[in-house]
Amino acid sequence: MLNRDLYALPAFIIFLCILICPDIARADYSTPHAEVVCQPGHNVALVRFTMTADEEPIVYRQLPTSADQGLSAAPTLGQSNCTMANGWTLRLRDGQKQAFGYGMGGGDPPAFFSLWIAKRKILSRKQWKSGFGVDEAPWLIGLVIRPDRLSYCYAAHSYAAPDNGVITCRDEAFQLIRHEIDRVEYGTSGRRPPVGTILLARGTSEPRLCRKLLRLRPKGFQGVGTTVNDTANVFPVETAGQDINIATVEVSPGVRRKLVRWSGINHYFDGDLMLLAPVTADPSKILKESMLDDDGDKFPADKLPSGWSVIAGSMPGLYPDVSWRYVHFDTQWIDGKLYLLAQATNLQQRPTAILVQPLANGFKSVCVFQRVEPNF
Repeated sequence: MLNRDLYALPAFIIFLCILICPDIARADYSTPHAEVVCQPGHNVALVRFTMTADEEPIVYRQLPTSADQGLSAAPTLGQSNCTMANGWTLRLRDGQKQAFGYGMGGGDPPAFFSLWIAKRKILSRKQWKSGFGVDEAPWLIGLVIRPDRLSYCYAAHSYAAPDNGVITCRDEAFQLIRHEIDRVEYGTSGRRPPVGTILLARGTSEPRLCRKLLRLRPKGFQGVGTTVNDTANVFPVETAGQDINIATVEVSPGVRRKLVRWSGINHYFDGDLMLLAPVTADPSKILKESMLDDDGDKFPADKLPSGWSVIAGSMPGLYPDVSWRYVHFDTQWIDGKLYLLAQATNLQQRPTAILVQPLANGFKSVCVFQRVEPNF
């Protein structure tokens, strides 16, 4: 229905070239790796990075001896904590930005890391590998740590980076005392819930119902931002995967409405627009592709007939700062009532999820959820 696939054209051209020119084909999947290494008896440490293709073993590239005193020759250890000779503890945490199934390089997100020295956060979300099609930038393959300086070693970009490419290192003065102790990472034991814990946030009006939802969804909010987001099975099976799904639902005792889901999974529209309409309405005569061309972040509800209402991002109580094009919804039955679980397409957006209840003329937000994320 939508003609927004031009955004995916560059990725398609690359894929076609790979089929025609197998010599430049890349791996089916790649995985970033990072670890920290300390040298016993010496005040030098190394944080190093690499990528592996498919099931390749993890092998880190060796740096010039002048840069790290030969520390990068150490075998792969897979550790995220170590201690220097002066007693400084080092902690490393690495991650990636969110991948997307469209756009140039959407499936190859940048990789980053955070570093703590002696309980002080020194670097936060520092990017070591470029992504999203920005292949020209050099990759950071090693960070050498000494009490008075940090040495950043980069490999010039190549298709096999960081395995090839000229290595250049630059020094940066370092003073530990300039950094404060991270009270989140090294706070009182038990104060911070484990990563992945889902908490009820402010704005939750029915905590009992919200906790019941969490019991019904032991895997959390996985699957909300996909094309298969009909946990309650309210939409006809034969329409699954189509841009528009229609179901008749009871929003209150004796009150029925047509629930319409208008979905997209491309660069321009990666979300769900939920609509409530009279049971006699014919959505095919109302919903036009031109409605998606409005430049604003709010859906043009004024183009809908009387009796229609919108449930979408950018609305009060429902991701007001996120465009309606980039919020997904899943359906859920709780105690015989239909609810919609909303989650922003960009998983960095907060809150993590919002449960809303469709009403005869709109909706109300019932539960607000926050997932405890890794501290970066």
